[in-house]
Amino acid sequence: MTLKNTTKHSYRQRLLTVIDYLYGHLDMDLDVNTLAERANMSAYHFHRIYREFTNETVNTTVRRMRLFKAATLLLHSNLSQIDIAKQVKYASVEAFNRAFTKHYGETPNQYRKHRSATKLESSVFYPTDPKEYNKMYDVEHINNEGLTLIALSHQGDYMQIGQTFDKLAMLTGSAGLINDNARSFGIYYDDPKTVNKDLLRSMACISIENPNSELPNKQLQIIQLPAGKAISVIFKGDYTELDKPYDWLFGQWIPNNQVELEDFPPFEEYLNDVKSTPPSQLLTRISCLIK
Repeated sequence: MTLKNTTKHSYRQRLLTVIDYLYGHLDMDLDVNTLAERANMSAYHFHRIYREFTNETVNTTVRRMRLFKAATLLLHSNLSQIDIAKQVKYASVEAFNRAFTKHYGETPNQYRKHRSATKLESSVFYPTDPKEYNKMYDVEHINNEGLTLIALSHQGDYMQIGQTFDKLAMLTGSAGLINDNARSFGIYYDDPKTVNKDLLRSMACISIENPNSELPNKQLQIIQLPAGKAISVIFKGDYTELDKPYDWLFGQWIPNNQVELEDFPPFEEYLNDVKSTPPSQLLTRISCLIK
């Protein structure tokens, strides 16, 4: 049965509250009764409504969020596995190791060891030594296609923009605004290593064919991704490691090549689906418009 638009709008608003609650309480028990209460829904029906609006079960969402947070902590903190397991609400290190290994294809120890750890936030703003780049990337010169995007603003840690993408996907999908050809983008206005984490500005975006479509939420906006010449790098791997190609591109390649950047922020296109792709196989195209 097709829900009336007013009812759909009410459900969307209530599920937005649930998504925000999930991201803010990954270290707590997230039982169906609590989540249904947040959504002001019957616990008997909440799971079905959530699945229909988000295209995944709430348990899958919670597991994905918790393991991504764990991967971020492994790379960007010195916390022990015991502490990380507690922060993402696993009853034991063994249970955490099994879940992480199944999702990422390697143990937490291997994941941390195989990647160069990022310095802690207390020292990241003022590096004392010249940075060395252990990996180079292939830079393409492309003609960027101009696109109309539906955007939802995100302020704060870039590693938390998944929360905004989940809300965007739920809002646009339930309103029938996207199809199989839709493309997903992130636009990032600030440098995360010079701007305070709480003040970082970004946009979660998805392409739309009809710019005159009625938007289901006042927080959504229509923006344009400009057409023009661009440089582009494709990164294969988890989103927790996206700082590596950025640092190399801006710290080595751009200064050493005759490139003049346009006055438009860098943007990313996500070439496969985070919900169905192993983290090691995720593909992200990083682009900068050039003159």
